[in-house]
Amino acid sequence: MEKKDYKKLFILVIVAIIVYWLINNLSLIGNVVNKIIEIMFPFILGGALAFILNIPMSFFERKLSKIKCGKKELFKNKKLLRMISLILAIIVIGFILFIIINLILPELIDVIELLIGNIPYYAEEINKFLENNTENLKELDGLMSNINFDKESIKNELMGIISGLLTSSISIVISIVGIIVNLVISIVFAIYILTGKEKLQTQCTRILKAYLKEKYATKIIETAKTANKIFRSFFTVQCLEATILGTLCILGMLILKIPYAVPIGVLVGVTALIPVVGAFIGIIVGAVLIVSVNPIKVITFVIFVLILQQVEGNVIYPRVVGGSVGLPGMWVLLAVTVGGSLFGFIGMLLGVPFFSVIYTVLKNDVDKRLKKSNN
Repeated sequence: MEKKDYKKLFILVIVAIIVYWLINNLSLIGNVVNKIIEIMFPFILGGALAFILNIPMSFFERKLSKIKCGKKELFKNKKLLRMISLILAIIVIGFILFIIINLILPELIDVIELLIGNIPYYAEEINKFLENNTENLKELDGLMSNINFDKESIKNELMGIISGLLTSSISIVISIVGIIVNLVISIVFAIYILTGKEKLQTQCTRILKAYLKEKYATKIIETAKTANKIFRSFFTVQCLEATILGTLCILGMLILKIPYAVPIGVLVGVTALIPVVGAFIGIIVGAVLIVSVNPIKVITFVIFVLILQQVEGNVIYPRVVGGSVGLPGMWVLLAVTVGGSLFGFIGMLLGVPFFSVIYTVLKNDVDKRLKKSNN
């Protein structure tokens, strides 16, 4: 054997040993990956926030850069233009969130207050029930008298419950503080990314070209550009699709004369951004709002929203979202199903754009290969 053959054999043996070790330590690897994700979560969230904020920020940059004072550009300083655009993007998204919360939260508070105000009525109804079922209660009382209660055991159980509640309360407070800290770190990290995104892009390109061959580096850069374009289109059109669904819900509820049409329609549109779980959140909260005014209309509302969800999932979503990412409707349904089966909530949310990236890269590569072979 030649020297290069020994080298290949040695590398093959090392790779085989590593693969064997990985297969036998999958749980350990999973724990390490989870720990890394837990540590890096604020920065992952910051990257996601930066990606979302970049969409309106880029829009404001393009529009503001065209504004002229006489024959000169109003914003010559690019850093100032970037900062103003970023502030405007944050204000717009914050304003949209404020409008959504302002439409839903007051109605929800009113319903809760109404339910609390009806407590005397509920108490009176319970009292009537007890009076009308005196005989049954006497029999129950006789059964209860035959049961021996250990006061010390009950006391210990109560102390255990109280101790558990205190521990849970402390854990909840710590979790809330942790969430706030992570959110602040994420926002700061997102701002850093957005203010220096061109420099960051240049650095990544230099690293790729320094450590990889030219053709591989070019391929990765092209794939990254394709992924950025597809993910931007996906999130933009996802918001459009949610707006369409919310509008249809409002119109349908107004036609069917279901109360709280506007706040519930907005809620259904917003929760539509959350795959699978979102539909149930919208139905449950909407039903709670309606039941306080007209319980009979709850059945109509639930049936209407379920039908609307089917239309949205099988007609609107594949056509609107699939068209935006260049993915046929059939593959959109496949991406959502497979993504949800493999990775749950995150898989359903990102399955479509991720699958679209693979689809586009594969399609372009097939076209190039066929063109080279004159087919």
